[in-house]
Amino acid sequence: MKNMTWRHCLILALAFWSGVNQASTLSTSGDIQINPGGNIELQTGQTPGNLQAKQPPLITGGDIQILPRGSIASQAGQTPTNSGSISPLTLVSPIEPTFLALQQTSGFTHIGDHFDVEVLALASFANASPDELVLGFGFNTLLGGTGAAQFLGSSINPLFTDISTQDGVNLDAAGLAFPGLSANDVGSFISLAVLHFQAVASGDLNIAITSDLHDLNQGLIFLNQGPLAISASVGLNITAVPVPPSLLLFMSGLVVGFGGIRKRAAYLHRP
Repeated sequence: MKNMTWRHCLILALAFWSGVNQASTLSTSGDIQINPGGNIELQTGQTPGNLQAKQPPLITGGDIQILPRGSIASQAGQTPTNSGSISPLTLVSPIEPTFLALQQTSGFTHIGDHFDVEVLALASFANASPDELVLGFGFNTLLGGTGAAQFLGSSINPLFTDISTQDGVNLDAAGLAFPGLSANDVGSFISLAVLHFQAVASGDLNIAITSDLHDLNQGLIFLNQGPLAISASVGLNITAVPVPPSLLLFMSGLVVGFGGIRKRAAYLHRP
């Protein structure tokens, strides 16, 4: 009887150990991921070596949002010195020079609406020597897509002298800074110009910012190093102008009126 009890306990112990070992094996086959808040998620299919911490992705160009008033707000970690027409923003600069084209107008863009696009240069001095200076810039715009817009001109950052329409230049946006702008003058980014457009036809519109470095007036121009090609783009959708409710009511009244006139004319012409 004692031997039976001992064997029974041994069988129970082995079963318990096997269950624990199996549970451990199942748990180690998962992929443990740690959320920013500290929560642990277990996913099957991978080994525990795939331990990952879920963190916000690196914002190489800043998480920029356009506000209705046309200023720029950003969600990141630092506040650089602002230059030009942009309100102060928080922006993580990229490690390489980068150019951005941002539509300032929020909401829908209808045929006939005026809208603006701002062109920014980020981390312009990333690969430059400490004594480097920005002397000027110049670029053109190209419009493409099923939609259409008319280019109305540009407003150059006051840090530059507007030379867009001077003889020998004739660019959509160009500015000259004399005797030059240092990294301390402009901070992490430079607002180069604001481009003005009017929507003409509905559809998807792509606005490309381009520069031809064969032209000495184009690109971001430095004192010592060679110019940087300015290249960026922004897309938007242009919609047809919605019909005002008052006009719809007026048109429906005309339809009803014409319908009554036709019925009366048919009654008068009955034999």
